[in-house]
Amino acid sequence: MVAQYSEGFPCLKQDEKDQRLWVDTSSGFDEDVERFYQAVEKEDIEFFRISEKYARGLRLLKDLSKEDVRKKIKYIKAQVTGPITFGLSLSDQEKRPIFYDPTLREILIHHLSFKARWLEKRLHDLFPGIPTIIFFDEPALSAFGSAFSGLNQEDVTLSLNQCYSAVKGLKGTHCCGNTDWSLLLSTELDILSFDAYGYLENLSLYPKELKNFLERGGILAWGIVPTSEEVLKEDVQSLVNRFQKGVEALSKEGIDPALLKRAILTPSCGTASLSIPLAERVCYLTAEVSKRLRGS
Repeated sequence: MVAQYSEGFPCLKQDEKDQRLWVDTSSGFDEDVERFYQAVEKEDIEFFRISEKYARGLRLLKDLSKEDVRKKIKYIKAQVTGPITFGLSLSDQEKRPIFYDPTLREILIHHLSFKARWLEKRLHDLFPGIPTIIFFDEPALSAFGSAFSGLNQEDVTLSLNQCYSAVKGLKGTHCCGNTDWSLLLSTELDILSFDAYGYLENLSLYPKELKNFLERGGILAWGIVPTSEEVLKEDVQSLVNRFQKGVEALSKEGIDPALLKRAILTPSCGTASLSIPLAERVCYLTAEVSKRLRGS
């Protein structure tokens, strides 16, 4: 997740043999940072472009942008790595995560914000007139609140909100594990994507925050289709039942069912690690469950 969005980060080093990335602030750092901030100040979005070497899927989007296909698309979504996950996964030469360095944290927030802006613009160029959704994926937030994370809530919230503010369209975050959901629900995101198959009960522990989020127009993206071997045990009706039970459970916490049903249905996480047949089944079930619930 880090390598794909690391292109252009100041003083980034790569060891292809060990498949390791790190930031070396001991040599040439000032010069690299000066070039970086010149691009930021000029709002040079192309400086932060994502080349096809780093994101081969962008090339495939050109096929979807053909007019006959484009007519069927209501929204187009893409994602970048979130600032917490990026900052905890990428270290300096002392093997210290860069999120804990205020200077490097500020750089990474600008870096990811401009990556998101470039990606959003690219989607608008390919799909003119179609609303965009940009996610900042944050699997590392599943560690928030543990004795080992060392994360400060204020730093996390500020970092996320700064990234969200760079996006003109809808913005969201996906966390594929359990976390302190009150933190994400209190940020400025529009869409909260969660693993509803595995962690619905955990979200129900935050009824007040969830109610406030939904009442201000927030949307839940229910990851109701498992992205594991569990998908072989499920069918369309079993997943419809699971969603309806989830709505019922959250309704008992005082949340308006109508707000809960204003939802997006998704796989519980990405499918990159699955075999092609399993990934296809996940996508098929997601589409069919959505159709069933919409009554179409």
